[in-house]
Amino acid sequence: MALKKPAVFALVAAAALGSTSVCLSADALPKAIQAQIPHGFEVMQSAPGPELGNKRQSLLVVVHHAVDTMANASPRPLLIFESQDDGAFKLTARNDLVVLRADEGGQCDPFDEDDEGLAVKGAYFTVQNAVACGSHWSDFVTFRYDAKAGKWLFHSEIHTMSFPLEGTPDKTSVTRADKAKPVSFADWKPAH
Repeated sequence: MALKKPAVFALVAAAALGSTSVCLSADALPKAIQAQIPHGFEVMQSAPGPELGNKRQSLLVVVHHAVDTMANASPRPLLIFESQDDGAFKLTARNDLVVLRADEGGQCDPFDEDDEGLAVKGAYFTVQNAVACGSHWSDFVTFRYDAKAGKWLFHSEIHTMSFPLEGTPDKTSVTRADKAKPVSFADWKPAH
């Protein structure tokens, strides 16, 4: 069942008020978005994204292959769809590296489809990769919508290592965007 345009906007508005997103099931996505999912992929997680201004909305969709395990890890592209003036949604940006694969978390999957791996607040959204089994770490990568440029830009990456059984302090590193050299969402790559 496709979600009607007002229902999608209501979910987007509700998500924008908090710092976490309402996850949408694959069949709740508009048919126009479902038709643009790359061949061989299926929806892993989706959420209403930041508002774009002029009553335009965005939707964030993480896709993967049907078989996606630590032994057979799938790429997990994050797709950004934007509503157009006619109400249709168009794929406007893609990044294949920001959502970590099942085999990139050590003992656990760092982006579990049952968790809320996408958080949205205002013009920003964060991809929350994290594990807490054996190793404890998180890697939160935030992007923002630049309305003047009309594109998605890297904002920051916060990587934290925790050592709860060792009694040592957490180690956190923060990488912030260089305003003189903006990096687009599509061009962002992990530093480590």
